Amino acid sequence: MHKLDTLFLDRDGVINVKLEGDYVTTFSDFEFMPGALLAIHKLSSIFKRILIVTNQQGIAKRIMTEKDLHILHKHMLDAIKKVGGKIDNIYYCPHLASENCDCRKPKAGMIIKALQDFPDIDIEFSYLIGDSDSDIEAGKQEHLQTVKVNNKYTLSKWCEDLLTVIQ
Repeated sequence: MHKLDTLFLDRDGVINVKLEGDYVTTFSDFEFMPGALLAIHKLSSIFKRILIVTNQQGIAKRIMTEKDLHILHKHMLDAIKKVGGKIDNIYYCPHLASENCDCRKPKAGMIIKALQDFPDIDIEFSYLIGDSDSDIEAGKQEHLQTVKVNNKYTLSKWCEDLLTVIQ
């Protein structure tokens, strides 16, 4: 099977269920989207690397700390690893939207940082999957192929579609 290069995933609304009007602050608040664990397992064998790029302004709002986020991500990564999936790195923006920082999507700062950390990323064979217009805009700024998912067209469904195309 041809190995694609890099898959950039948003977190909330793609990997886990987004809490509308609230923040996932602990792993007890974290619920994987239906089929997401199996999809990440399958996608781990197709892509050279999988990276998460996630806005986490709950840190700047003092709803959670960076330590809380790291603990939550450790549990998430453990669950992904347990089913045979892998995430190579997690990039997050802890800033408020009003701060107008370079890392918060729709700006592409987290993607640019990943491109610096992994200079061999081949953009032509890389994708970004997100559930918001700001995710898609960030991916397009760096010329990634982008896919917008929602509660009907999920990461799991996109994975099935991709497997059909490349096999």
